[in-house]
Formats: sequence, structure tokens, C-alpha cells
Amino acid sequence: MTEIPAEREFLGSKPREHLTKVLTRTDPIEVSQEGDLIFDGYKAEGLLADFGSPLYVVSEQTLRENFRRIKGVFERLWPTKVLVMYAIKSNNNPAIRAVIHQEGGGGDCFGLGELHSTFMGGADPERIAMNGSNKTEVELRAAIRKGVHVNIDAVDEIRMLDAICADLGTIGSVALRIKSAPESLAGSPSDYMGLASDVRAFLLREKWGFSVESALELVPEILECRNLRLRGFSLHTPRFTQNPELFATCTRDFAESIIRIREATGYVPELIDIGGGWPRDRDPESRMHKLNGSSVENFAEAVVASLLDTFEAHQMPIPELRLEPGRFIVGNAVVLLGRVGQIKRDCGMVWVNVDFSTNNLPRIDTAGSAYHFLPASGLDRSYAELAQIVGSTCIDSRMADNWAVPDLATGEPVAILDAGMYADSASTQFNSVPRPATVMISDGTVHIIKRRETVEDLYRNTSVPDHLLPE
Repeated sequence: MTEIPAEREFLGSKPREHLTKVLTRTDPIEVSQEGDLIFDGYKAEGLLADFGSPLYVVSEQTLRENFRRIKGVFERLWPTKVLVMYAIKSNNNPAIRAVIHQEGGGGDCFGLGELHSTFMGGADPERIAMNGSNKTEVELRAAIRKGVHVNIDAVDEIRMLDAICADLGTIGSVALRIKSAPESLAGSPSDYMGLASDVRAFLLREKWGFSVESALELVPEILECRNLRLRGFSLHTPRFTQNPELFATCTRDFAESIIRIREATGYVPELIDIGGGWPRDRDPESRMHKLNGSSVENFAEAVVASLLDTFEAHQMPIPELRLEPGRFIVGNAVVLLGRVGQIKRDCGMVWVNVDFSTNNLPRIDTAGSAYHFLPASGLDRSYAELAQIVGSTCIDSRMADNWAVPDLATGEPVAILDAGMYADSASTQFNSVPRPATVMISDGTVHIIKRRETVEDLYRNTSVPDHLLPE
């Protein structure tokens, strides 16, 4: 057998060993005595037989456990109120949003679509924030009508929001989004997406947020608006590192910006929103298969210390803390199941086709994300060869490169872990391939929460002018 690349030596000699070595504390996954993959109590093969292939499968219990974990650690560390706001962009299925609502979580949304899906799944308007760098008047009016908080990210938003609130006879709850790109991060590399060899340059290029210099001018302007209530500041540092200290460097800079604003304007925030970007324990976006060496607890401790130390050193009252995790809550709560298709051996290589593709996990193509691929039956077979795991679209659609597999057969079930984040919500229909169904397992019962698309669905909104129709 060809040597396994060093980065994956930890996987073991059989799929069961591989899985055992990469399981994390909230994974709803086990292997039966017969070697079948069990997801939240159900055999993968049985789910595919009942609901078709490919198939996204959601564990409600894992969603709840992940939410409680991140909420619990921040509540333990932060001395005032904490609100966890699910970033619905990571997975916009309303059933998932409904679980978060039941857990008492808030939400972050963008635009009319995510505002709609947020409230489909249940939401307390006072716990919802609308984000976006180019919000339209229609979007802002919808947000104010719903009673949700708005994180201001453009100068024109101030005027539009004040006018909308005046028209509707209400006071709008707003925060000002701040940009953080500390000079100390210049030259620091990012492990995310391969985009940044210099994190500071990466953060400066991002379209979101205002510099502290701009904020010093905008805060008095917002405070003068009769129809707006400036409640604080927001920050979103994207997922760019597995190093908690680098992340904390940004939140410390954020806290220092807030101190500068208070010193210049006298304004003291009642809340701060530190966004999302928390990497998972098993972290496909690192572009590596090994486990993340830093837990969410490590990140929370570093970030909270950076904020509290700065505020306490300047005698700043401690505001409410908000955060917007997405991938951390939903990432490992979903598995993508499918079946093996054609297997081709030629040129000294092996290609294993599967019936899902990078249409269904687009960050493989766009960000180099690295997922764990497993057979979903026969997990006690020894690895026999290295294969290219490929989807059936007319691009490479490489689900895994030089991946160790046992002898596989056409039709057998397979799985990819961590399919909850930026998978279905970012999926495409390239090559006119309909998207999979999604089911949720809730206390032992399987519910269809998104029906499988058909080819007719793909073309439902298209038409051909009469003069182009065949006679």
C-alpha cells in the first residue's frame, strides 16, 4: 500500500480506528459491533434506504449540546449578561433555528432571506441582530418592523434608520460595527482559506466595520438621532486562526477602541457583540485533518481576559456580552451520507466516485476545507489502497485526495463528517444537479426538514420566449 501522508498518519489502519481518533465530545457517532456507522442511533445504510441518497442528517441533540457548551463557558467567565446569537448563514434551515430558539438563543441574520428564515424557526426580536455592509432601505425597514437590533456598517444607514424609525413611530436599537486590525498582527500567517500571509492586511481589506477614527465622528452623530438608541459596538473577527491569543489580540484592540471612544465622547456602551469565527475541535477550515489543539474554552478564556483586563484597567463598566457562533454550533451536528458509484483504476491511481460532490460541500473548492471521509459500513476492514474520492460533476470535485480506503464496492454507503456548516446553505446546483434532502433526528424520531429537489425545481423560475420554442 502507498504510504499515507504524514499529516494523516494518526488515522489508524482501519476506518473504526480512524473514527475513534478524531471523535469529539459532542459527536453523535458510533460504530456498531458489526462495523456499521451509527449516527444518533440510526444506521447510515438505513437512513439512505428510507430517505434516499445523498442525504444530510442533523442531530438535534448535538445542536443543543454545542449551544450549551459555548453558552456555558462564556457565562462562567463573563460577569454580566451573555447572549449567544446563532449565525444563521452557517446553516439556514428553519428547524435548526427553532432548536436554538428553544435553547434561549438569539440570532444574527443578513438580508430579507435570513430575516425570514430566522423568524420561521422562532425568534425573540430583542435577541436578533441584522448585519450587512450594504443594507437597503427595504431591508432596514423590515428589520425595524420586526423589532430587531441593527449593527450599523455604513454611514448612510444612520440617516436611513433614523428616517425609518421616525416614519414607524419607534426607536431603533443599534450598535456601530468596529474594525479591528492590530498592527501586531502584521506578518502573522492565517491557516484559513490560504488567503492571508499577513493577517493585518487581510483584516484591513475586509469590507466590514469602521476604524476607531471614523467611529469617533459617527458616535456623536448617532447619539444626536432622536429615533435611534445606540446600545454599543459590534466586532466580527472571521475564522482566521486556531491560535486563541491571535484572536484575543483583535478583541483587546476592540476594547481599546471602545476606551478611546469613551474618552473622546463620554459614551459608555451597554452591550458589545464580539461576533463569531470560533473554530471547531475537528476543523475542516484549517485545511488539515488533525484535531484542533485549542478548544472553545481556550478561545473564551483568552478573549474574555483581553476584554475584562482592558475594561477594568480603565474603570469601564462591564457591558452585556453578545457573540455570534455558527460553525461551532452546527458543524458536527450534520453528516453527509451517500453511496459509492463507479470505481476506476488506471495510470497507477484509483478514483472512487460518490453521488455527492463539492456542490454539497462548496468550501472544498472555495477554501480548501479538508473533511473526513469514511465508509459507513464495514468499518473493521483494513485500509487497502489510496484513492481519489471524487464527486460526479464535470470538475475535479475532489472530496478527499490520496485518501486511505478499504476495498469499496459500488452502492455501499459512505459518509463525510462536519457537513453542518457552510454546506447546505452555500450549496450550488452546478451541472443541474438537484440538492439533497435533509432529515433531523429528534429523540429517536426522524423528521424530513428539507425535501429533495427535483430537476423541475431547478428550472421552475425559468422560461423560453415563444419565438425560441421548437415548432
